Amino acid sequence: MRKHLFLLIYLTSTMVGLQSCNTQYAPGNWSWEELPAVPDDIGFAGAFAGTVDGGLVVAGGANFPDGKLPAAGGVKQWTDRVFRWEEQKQRWTVLGRLPMALGYGASASFDGKLYIAGGSHGGGHTDKVYCLRFSNTGVTSEELPQLPQTLANTGSVLVGAVWYVLGGIGTADAQYASNGCYALDLLQPNKGWQVCPPVPGKGRMLAVVGTDGEALYVFSGVALVAGQREYLRDAYRYSSVDGWQPLPDLKSAVAAAPSPAYYGQGRFYIFGGDDGALVNMSSGRDHPGFSKLIRVFDPTVSRWSVAGEMTLSTQGATPHSSGKLEAPVTTTGVLSATGVTLVMGEVRPGIRTTRVLKGSMAKD
Repeated sequence: MRKHLFLLIYLTSTMVGLQSCNTQYAPGNWSWEELPAVPDDIGFAGAFAGTVDGGLVVAGGANFPDGKLPAAGGVKQWTDRVFRWEEQKQRWTVLGRLPMALGYGASASFDGKLYIAGGSHGGGHTDKVYCLRFSNTGVTSEELPQLPQTLANTGSVLVGAVWYVLGGIGTADAQYASNGCYALDLLQPNKGWQVCPPVPGKGRMLAVVGTDGEALYVFSGVALVAGQREYLRDAYRYSSVDGWQPLPDLKSAVAAAPSPAYYGQGRFYIFGGDDGALVNMSSGRDHPGFSKLIRVFDPTVSRWSVAGEMTLSTQGATPHSSGKLEAPVTTTGVLSATGVTLVMGEVRPGIRTTRVLKGSMAKD
């Protein structure tokens, strides 16, 4: 009975979200295909990811290898493995290892390198920052100036050469999330992190961030109030010239949706996310999965809309496809000029996936 009640709440909230938004853009704007899965039995959430020399690199993350979900006493394990996608051979290879097993931090691709900051591991959270370089023989790392605090579940985006890391939690048992915002100039990383004005509103983790190339945008997230989750619908824009400016609220939260958000043709696109309607549902296996809605924010008119749902196209049902599309959360959005790649992540509470989804946006 309880499971059915949660499902009813979920379906009702989804319909309200659809009816509340002005749907301006055709669902056919996005097509989705499935690439070969990452070679792991379970998959990972919270992995670092980016593009290096035109290739896709994914590193770290965590899962529950004993098969038990968190509610059943499952023990989370982190990985240090680094995977690379070989486009010509259409396969994944294990390229090397991180300096430590780590996940749920920030990552940015810049000048042929992958930068990672913060995150969690088996012993807690970290403030470590690394620059990773890749070759055919493996991975080398260089330690950079530390974050001003330990952080995991942060938001992260590169605006020009400036890397922003914001929000998150300082410890696994944090009672409140951070609203801190830090910036590192990747052209001069040894100068260290600069402290920016804090993000307005409540401290937040699992926010979606994005950039139009000029400013930083923050959407949704989860606040902690005495350790209890509160799903946020607010949004903000930040630039060093104008500071923080409020944007219209979303109709529902999109916490932990793939981040950074895709920006193209003058609009931000957010894929799925968790609205919190089923936050108290104990079993991930009974969970219906996270939202597949594609939410759109147009900053020129400051308005939200919906562009249909994420669905595999006929062409996307390749031999690699494992069936119906499941929208992942807690995964990094790896952006390109024409779309986004979502590697692994979490498709139900505690349940990982090895699937790789590639979304392409058609021209208007």
